Amino acid sequence: MKFNILTLGVLSLIIFSCDKSNKTSQSVNKNTDSLSVITKTDSLSSQSTSPENIPVKEMNEKFTLIKKSKQTPGDINKADIDKLSEPLKAIAALYSGLGGSNCSGENCELTTALGLGKQGSQAQKDLVKKWFSNNKAAEQLISQDFYQSPNTASNFSDYEYLTFEQNGDTITVNYDLLIYNHGQSTNIKGPDKYVIKGNIIETVNRNIWKDVK
Repeated sequence: MKFNILTLGVLSLIIFSCDKSNKTSQSVNKNTDSLSVITKTDSLSSQSTSPENIPVKEMNEKFTLIKKSKQTPGDINKADIDKLSEPLKAIAALYSGLGGSNCSGENCELTTALGLGKQGSQAQKDLVKKWFSNNKAAEQLISQDFYQSPNTASNFSDYEYLTFEQNGDTITVNYDLLIYNHGQSTNIKGPDKYVIKGNIIETVNRNIWKDVK
């Protein structure tokens, strides 16, 4: 009889210990699952707000490439130029061929600031050709090596300012381009507009070389 009572006591103790262990294990598992859910949620939240995950259509930014100054040409703004995405850099490379930026010899300040080397370099040609395929103005600039007269010549051009505004996939280019020709000066102003469609930039309207479609 004593043996049976002792046996029952031991069995009860074992069952109680196992039950307690199971409850503790379940509690730990629940807490672990909860922590896992929170971690995953935080991770997804972090990913969704990072700049590289923002769709093009949600982007809204302004870049000042050439700042207006008291004298022409305007001042190069390297800080904003360094922030340009590749398609915006391609537009800037195009405009470096459409107008001057304190050009001298084989160098123009905008092209240099873009990291493309000398005016009409292969890097400048390749970048413009990549994004402006089947664009007559781009083709003509490439064939002319993006030539710009130095601003000591009898005829040249210089940007007083040049800015880009990106609203989704639409790019608005604002500028004031001084055209100097044998003592006479005129100005061509924006805005011009472009649309990024995949890996191609399409022209909506352009006031510089507007007759070249």
